[in-house]
Amino acid sequence: MHISEAEMADSGAGADSSPREAAAVRDCLAPLRVSEVFEPVAEHVLCGTGPEVLAALRERPTGADMVAKPDVTWSAARVRAVTDLHPGWSPQDAEAARLTVYRTAQADVLARFGQVLHAAADRTPASGEPSWLLVLADDVTRAYGAAGADAEDVQRRWDPRFLTEVARAGDAPGRTPVHATLSALLYADSRHWAHRRHQLLESDAGIAFLARYADELADVATGLEDYNRRYVARLCEHSPEAHAALAAELAVDADAGVRAEALATLSRLDGARQVDLLRQHLRTASPDRLPDALARLADLDGGVVAIEDALAEGGAGPEDPERERLLRRAVFRVRVLRAAEAVVPVPPVAAPQDAGLAEDLRALGTGRSGGDPSWHGVEGRLALMPDVRALRDAYRAAGRSDADRRTAALLVTRTDHARRKIGAFLTPEDAERWWPLFAERLDLADEYLDGGDGKRHPDQSAVDTTTMILTILERFPAAPEALVPRLTSLALGANRHRLPARRVLGDHPGARAAATAALSDADAETRSSAAEWLAGLGEPGVVAPEPGWEFGAGVLSPAVRALPASTLWWLDRFREQALDKGVPADDVDRWLGLARPKLRTARDGSGPAVGRLGGPLMLPPDVPTPATVWGPDNSYEYQLIATLDLAAIPPGATDLPLPPDGHVLLFANIDLEEVLLPGGAVYVPPGTPVEEREVSLDYEPYGYDSPEDLDDELRRTGDLRLTPGVGLPSCPVGDDALALHPHAETLQEVWSEQSDEGGKWQLGGYAADFDGYGDPVPASAYAEEGGQGPGPEDWVLLAQWVGVPMGILYWTIPRQDLEARRFDRVVVQMYANP
Repeated sequence: MHISEAEMADSGAGADSSPREAAAVRDCLAPLRVSEVFEPVAEHVLCGTGPEVLAALRERPTGADMVAKPDVTWSAARVRAVTDLHPGWSPQDAEAARLTVYRTAQADVLARFGQVLHAAADRTPASGEPSWLLVLADDVTRAYGAAGADAEDVQRRWDPRFLTEVARAGDAPGRTPVHATLSALLYADSRHWAHRRHQLLESDAGIAFLARYADELADVATGLEDYNRRYVARLCEHSPEAHAALAAELAVDADAGVRAEALATLSRLDGARQVDLLRQHLRTASPDRLPDALARLADLDGGVVAIEDALAEGGAGPEDPERERLLRRAVFRVRVLRAAEAVVPVPPVAAPQDAGLAEDLRALGTGRSGGDPSWHGVEGRLALMPDVRALRDAYRAAGRSDADRRTAALLVTRTDHARRKIGAFLTPEDAERWWPLFAERLDLADEYLDGGDGKRHPDQSAVDTTTMILTILERFPAAPEALVPRLTSLALGANRHRLPARRVLGDHPGARAAATAALSDADAETRSSAAEWLAGLGEPGVVAPEPGWEFGAGVLSPAVRALPASTLWWLDRFREQALDKGVPADDVDRWLGLARPKLRTARDGSGPAVGRLGGPLMLPPDVPTPATVWGPDNSYEYQLIATLDLAAIPPGATDLPLPPDGHVLLFANIDLEEVLLPGGAVYVPPGTPVEEREVSLDYEPYGYDSPEDLDDELRRTGDLRLTPGVGLPSCPVGDDALALHPHAETLQEVWSEQSDEGGKWQLGGYAADFDGYGDPVPASAYAEEGGQGPGPEDWVLLAQWVGVPMGILYWTIPRQDLEARRFDRVVVQMYANP
């Protein structure tokens, strides 16, 4: 049984810690008594004898798992087996003994104890894992973290310097003991969460240790994963001058998030020092990693001179065209776009009307906002600002030299209440508060026209910054002359950005002349784009190309080609991102050939009304209320969910052969216990007299208190408004489809990212995937008993409703039934995972 330090002192053993340590070590290892390795393992830890016992531990003898995982709740039988051989022992005593070991044992004993823990662990080390020192550091921080205030002395002892002593005593793997220590503290993977170990580096002692061994930290950082390098870049901010060289290296890292963190560290240095650190990379860093560093240099005194020096010194040229383009563009932005004559006239800064916000801005400017220059929660206050330059001015007052850039960056770094990046779906009303800032800083507008998506982490949503800034530029009173050449180039392109670029340019005479000249261009796409543009401006004698020309002949079906440009926008973005993922162009085009038109709810709920939600139920007098009937007086009536007005649906708006007029009523009883729901559809031909029908609903709808509660919510929504959409397969595909489309999984992953958060209702198109459950459309063929109905390939999606928590409802129908205006075989399914 573990003897406390107080009991040791009372017994006179305090003068010599060896008995206490020996007892504590034996308590920690007591579960090994049920095997034959206890004594040799204990002697090895205490005296360094018999290192070959580690090999025996790797064979996982009984009890080794209890030593390696002391925080697991073990069965009473296993605990009893230990106490029978080690009287008085308990898991709680073993934890207390561990703290004694970590509090008092010498470095060599601790090293051997760590090696024992590593050998006893029930796993094979991953490639690159820093071995026993990592396991020991994890266990130390776990033990004192669980003990809380009772182990503050243990926490104080175990700083990076002491861990280095242990590494040296145990000859830990690594170039040096410091290298081994940093590797162990920084390592992270799915089995080793680094949060507790990171606390050692974030303490005052840890910060001082990192500053002293800055070179070793730089050496270790180069071999870390992206997320670990981001953490290292943040650590550097504690001692920016000590880690200046490392921060400068990370400023041109392969990962955008690392670059952002490193540049934040460098911003704590004076401007001249930043210029000296960053200029060395202008001729050596990969061009795709340079834009962030160039943007920083452009904001610093002397930065543009450094860029011009790199150009003059031969850092770019015919052999390195992309580098030369980037450097020259950076110089152009400073020398031309920031020139006084380039600035677009803007109104005075509009102060916020909200008194609380105005006071917050004053506090930010005077440093009374808690010292946080990023102003936590700013994303929630932007909507209250008629002009974001008010925030920019507050940053300036707080001494931020990058106030303009910091304010603009909120568009791609902060998220709104729906966890979307602010700039991802910028409305014209949103853009109104942003345009004066960019009118004063056309260089920032030009940077965003480059199209970097503002990603900082794989799990964060992307921002199409070209679309974003074009939306803002549309609010300018006139196209900025300095950007007209670039906007004209976009307007004559073939991708989705050509249309908003044309709206920005309006009827600009220089741009129109360029479009006229492009009618004779050698490139067929440029000629088509020019014809489309000029025809839209009403140019006599110019004929626009067929819709969908930008995708190439034969790629899209005629029905999809006829969709509005705002809908084809999503296919263009999908194609661009799929190509970026490495999918061959031919495979992308074959997949695009599967696209289908559909109608869907817009993100803001706008669009023409094509029906209504909820009651009243209007049926012809001779049509019975849809129900499951078991006898003359025994039926289970279905609830009306929506009524579709088919005459309001334009021909060709979906891929369905819908009747041209009349109404379709969609029913479903939303029962969580079922996949196949009671429900269906009724078609009411045009001109048929109808009457309101009372219904008697007797079920508990999933997600609602009662059928009446569900109907009330549907009625509050009222009109069902849908806009044109386009769909691609999202449900898992079978082997036959994979043979034709070997990149299907990647293509579906890319398509899943093309969302504006709309689509609660959908008519036609493909069924949305739900947690990989499978495609409900072909599955409808197996809903009918006997299996004599239409085959899986005959079914289509009639409607889809994302209307219950963590679930989707689908109405499906055989295509030939639609053509025959027969709606009695509609299948209703719900996939849910609450």
